[in-house]
Amino acid sequence: MEKIFKALEKQLAAGQDSVLVTIIDQAGSTPRGLGTQMLVGAKGILAGTVGGGAIEQRAIQHGVELLATKQAEVCAYDLSGANHSGLGMVCGGGVTLLFNVIAAEASAWKDILEAILQCFEKNIPGFLVQELASGTTALLDEAGNLLAGKLMALSVQDIGYGGKTVDGSFVLPLEVKQRVILCGGGHVAQCLVPVLASVDFQVTVVEARPEFARKELFPLAKEVLLVDYTDLESYIALKPNDFFVIMTHGHVHDYTLQEQLLRKDYAYIGVMGSKRKIASVNERLTAAGVCQEKIASVHTPIGVKIDAVTPAEIAISVAAECISVRAALRQKNISFCPSSL
Repeated sequence: MEKIFKALEKQLAAGQDSVLVTIIDQAGSTPRGLGTQMLVGAKGILAGTVGGGAIEQRAIQHGVELLATKQAEVCAYDLSGANHSGLGMVCGGGVTLLFNVIAAEASAWKDILEAILQCFEKNIPGFLVQELASGTTALLDEAGNLLAGKLMALSVQDIGYGGKTVDGSFVLPLEVKQRVILCGGGHVAQCLVPVLASVDFQVTVVEARPEFARKELFPLAKEVLLVDYTDLESYIALKPNDFFVIMTHGHVHDYTLQEQLLRKDYAYIGVMGSKRKIASVNERLTAAGVCQEKIASVHTPIGVKIDAVTPAEIAISVAAECISVRAALRQKNISFCPSSL
C-alpha cells in the first residue's frame, strides 16, 4: 500500500492524473482479496495489483478510459467463463472494483496524501474512506477523527483488515508495518532483518554488546539500540502489538528478557534455542512466578519447522512464522468508535 501512495505522490508532483483501483467486494475464489489496490496512469499500471491476468488488464484499460471523464465508477467482474461476460479466469469467483479518479489539481487529495504518508512514516494506524458514488475521499485516525479530506457523518466499527463498505463508503485500514523488536545481533539476526523488511515488517534491533549494536550491520532496520537487557523499557517504549524475536548470545539473557516480557501481553514472543536450553529457561520462569499459560504462549523453538540449519535458512523459518502470526491477527476485526465528524 505504501508503494502505491508514493507512486501517487510522484504523479501529483508531475501534474499527472491517476486512478486508484480498489477491490471493494469479492465472491468465491479470487486472485487477490478485499481492499487490494493498484494505481493506474495514462500509460498503464504504476503500482500495486488487483490480481494479474485478464482482470488486471481489463481494470487497467478501464482506468485509462476514466482519466478522460474524471468520474468515479464501481464495476463488477465475473472471473469465470460461465457466461458471456466472464473473463475466463480459472479462479471462478467475482470481484467488484472501485475506480477513483485522482486529478492532479485536486488540492484535497494532496492534503490526504500528505497525511497518509505521515502515517506510514510514523507507523500510525489510519483509515482511508472512499465514497462509492462520488469518489470523495477522507483519512481518519485510529479513533475515527478526520485527519484530511471531506467526509459525511459516518459511524464505523468492526472494520476488518481488508476493509468494509459502510453507508455507501469503502473504509480501508492503512497497512502500517508490524514492529518486530529483534533481541540480539548475531549471524541469524543479520540474515533475518532483510527478510523481515522485505515482507513489510518494521524491525528494531536491540543488543547489549557494542560491537553488534551497529547500524551498518543492519542497514534495513528502523533503528539499532545498545541496551541493558535487564531493563528493556528504559530504552524503548513497548506496545501490546509488538512482536519480539529473542536470539541473544546466552540463555541468561533470554531468561532476563522473557521474565520481563511475560509479565505483560504482546502479540508475539519467539525464542531461538535447543530443547534443553528452553527447558532450563522455563524452569527459571516458573520459579520466578510466571504463569504456565504465558510460558506456553512463547513460540520456541522459534520458526516454522523446515529443518533449517544455516543462519539464512533459520531466518526464513522465523520470518515465515511471523508472517503466519501477523495474518492470524489481521483476521481479527479492528474496531473503533469515531467521534462526531
